[in-house]
Amino acid sequence: MDTHDTGYQADLMDIAAEKYKAGRLSRRGFLTAMGALGLVPMLGNRSAYAQASEIVVCNWGGAAEEILKNILGKAFEEETGIPVRVDGAGPSPGKIRAMVESGAVVWDVCDSGAGSAIVMNGAGVIQDIDYSIVDKTKVLDGTALPFGVGNYVFSYAMAWNPTMLPDGAPKTWEDVWNVQDFPGMRTFRKSVRGQLEMAAQAMGVAKEDVYAFLDDEGIKAAIAKFRELRDNIIVWGSGSDSQNLFLQGEVAMGNIYSSRSFLLKDQMEPGSFAMTFDGAVLQPGIWVVPKGNPAGAETAMRFIASAQDPQLQANWFEAIGNGPINPAAASLLPAALAQWNPNDPANVVKQVIYSDEWYGKNQVSAEELYIDALIG
Repeated sequence: MDTHDTGYQADLMDIAAEKYKAGRLSRRGFLTAMGALGLVPMLGNRSAYAQASEIVVCNWGGAAEEILKNILGKAFEEETGIPVRVDGAGPSPGKIRAMVESGAVVWDVCDSGAGSAIVMNGAGVIQDIDYSIVDKTKVLDGTALPFGVGNYVFSYAMAWNPTMLPDGAPKTWEDVWNVQDFPGMRTFRKSVRGQLEMAAQAMGVAKEDVYAFLDDEGIKAAIAKFRELRDNIIVWGSGSDSQNLFLQGEVAMGNIYSSRSFLLKDQMEPGSFAMTFDGAVLQPGIWVVPKGNPAGAETAMRFIASAQDPQLQANWFEAIGNGPINPAAASLLPAALAQWNPNDPANVVKQVIYSDEWYGKNQVSAEELYIDALIG
């Protein structure tokens, strides 16, 4: 049980926010206080005061932080003269809401998801996208939301090590559940997102019917399917966990992020790694703009519009494996990389399109059942 006194911590945050808004605490002082409390991440090299001549983009850190800066950030700075700072602290809905409600917003553009954007829009903490600046035609269909817009795509996809499967590789999710003909350990995500869809397909459900199948009874059936396989599953919590399971030869196959597959193709010995988008789950990332962002709404929208450039999208994919949200980028990629692009037209048609509506309704209850089936 978590006994941490969040009420007291929130009260300290309120005190700091009041001092900041009254002019008795600098932005740096406010961020220092919030960082010490673990409520708002530190920005490192951000200047003490937000300047209209710079923009801060927040993503989820790691190698993606530097790559975003070098590709999207550099291009925007060259185009506009506005420096781009990238904060890799992770723009969770809770952090964004705390910033907006305290009146101390430090991020201008945030890497989020459609589900999170829906939640934040409901809370009134993010801005509508200005589609007179951002181009709706330069994103995957369905990702131009009123309050957020697609930035890249990724998939939960089947991957395997052919050297550990001398009698043949899996071709379907039914094969992944067939431990007799395809022996070895499997890996699935510890969280339910992008997982039950595979169990449904393993039961013979067509990809276009997956979410219709996953009603209350369908969820129970999918959970039971995972319970059948649990002795052959090693769960992964982070993308790097799944990557290491393949690198260390601990699993023969599994369901991992397509971006991790993109890295593994170069990290493993030739012939020892393969993946397919057949039956994968395609999910977009979403740019959101917090209300009251320091650089102003127009600057944020201009950054998002700049990042839609198909060549930049192609460069971003080649650097880290984030699928281009702009379909026009597919034709700019080398032919050898097309098979790894989740948004390549030939790959999109093979996949289940992730349903935020379904997860909004079912995630909480399904998560508990799923975790219990795997490790309970």
